[in-house]
Amino acid sequence: MSRRQLEHHATAWLALSALTAIALTSCGYTQGTGLQLQGIRKVAFQVVGNETYRQRLEVDLSRYLSRQLPVATDLILSDRRSADAVLQVVLTNARERTIVTGRPAKDAPPDPTYSRVREGALEGEVLLRLVAMDRTIKLERRLLDRTEFRAAIGENLTTARNELTEDLARKIALALQTDF
Repeated sequence: MSRRQLEHHATAWLALSALTAIALTSCGYTQGTGLQLQGIRKVAFQVVGNETYRQRLEVDLSRYLSRQLPVATDLILSDRRSADAVLQVVLTNARERTIVTGRPAKDAPPDPTYSRVREGALEGEVLLRLVAMDRTIKLERRLLDRTEFRAAIGENLTTARNELTEDLARKIALALQTDF
């Protein structure tokens, strides 16, 4: 390559780099939720609601969420009287999916512990809403998670349930982080 071609490539590369930098800084990206800028530091945690037929999943989610919030966010858990906002979480969907079914061998003796579901999945969806004390919605998100389980390695619906609620609690905490 000639010197002139090299200079042309270098100039084009510098121009492209400058345009990329300008584009990235002007896209309106921000970090975090900006809750502190809105005056939200203390949050009252409302018990998780459950609109599904899966009983007591909300209890597990509440337990994991109450552990996760103080550790993973800058928000301070508080009572309603001193809170800046109320965290509302509702479990809106939870369903089990069979991925692989299994059958015992034809000549195998009856086994009451045999699981017909060899592999399955548990899916969950929550609606997260952070409502300020003046009743304005500061944050609203719908979060999904899916957990798979395999009977052959000792997993079952109970282990999937624990994993699902823990993962959903982690996602809720991430959605509330002010600095991610």
